[in-house]
Amino acid sequence: MDRRRLLVGGVAIASLLPATRLAVAQTAPAAIEEAKLPALEGGTFLLQTSQLAVEKGVSDNVRAFAALEVAEQQAISTAFGANGAPVPLREDHAAILAQLQAAEGDAFDMAYLEAQIAGHEEARPIHASYAESGQDPMARGAAMVGVTGIDTHLVMLRSFQRQMQG
Repeated sequence: MDRRRLLVGGVAIASLLPATRLAVAQTAPAAIEEAKLPALEGGTFLLQTSQLAVEKGVSDNVRAFAALEVAEQQAISTAFGANGAPVPLREDHAAILAQLQAAEGDAFDMAYLEAQIAGHEEARPIHASYAESGQDPMARGAAMVGVTGIDTHLVMLRSFQRQMQG
């Protein structure tokens, strides 16, 4: 009998968790410190273009990289305190995303790689700066690891780009 109560109680608590996460996620952007916003804005761009590439990518390399980038940006968003709450795209990023949405096939893959290279090049100094002087220890740690990850990603992306160019 005690096991049944425990199970029913556990199910009841588990059913509340998604609502709790949603409530936290909806309020997170207002609480995010200003210094974190550039990293989160860039992350939103890398995330949304990668979500698109998972669906539209032709190259196995593009699709595999995009899936990894999606997971990484979701983790960075959590480490930076956004907890999955959407951070709006900047205007220039929205324009690039619209161009990617219109592209198809190999042209899409090349445009995606170019967008990712540009996004990672932009993100590197932002993460390096936050790693050095950010106030949130978890975000600082993510930024420190992020810098080396960005360097690795740039090597991979440029390699994929060269392969596609022939």
